[in-house]
Amino acid sequence: MDIEKIEETLAREEIKLAPLWKRFVAFMVDDLLVSMILIGINWDRIAQNTQDTEAMLSIVSSSWMALYLIKLLYQWLFVHFYGATIGKIVVRIRVIEVELLDNPKMGQAFVRSCFRLLSEILMYLPFLLVFENRIKQALHDKVAKTIVVNL
Repeated sequence: MDIEKIEETLAREEIKLAPLWKRFVAFMVDDLLVSMILIGINWDRIAQNTQDTEAMLSIVSSSWMALYLIKLLYQWLFVHFYGATIGKIVVRIRVIEVELLDNPKMGQAFVRSCFRLLSEILMYLPFLLVFENRIKQALHDKVAKTIVVNL
């Protein structure tokens, strides 16, 4: 579906795109929640090594795989089942697929989550695509054929 058709459909259904500031706040809330989960998982190791900087750095550097797995699962499942992560729910925005204007299908949500994680690994540069098109799709939205809308 091309951008003009998407804009036409959104206008007909009276759906507004999510403002970028809401997307940024949702991103920050989600990252904070995922970080808290990771801290909770490693709490015993962290509490035992509060005075040892090297040990703390080792804990953090050894947790990168768990961090990415948690982020992937969090984004994938919340977007599929609720159309939004907790951060998006807080700021009242939602991810929808462009064809049916509904929650992304399981596969779409997974692809979106994978590419979102890839964008983070690539120093957030693919997120800048939201400034390149009128419907504010980042790379993960373009690939998954989703958009983020205001509630």
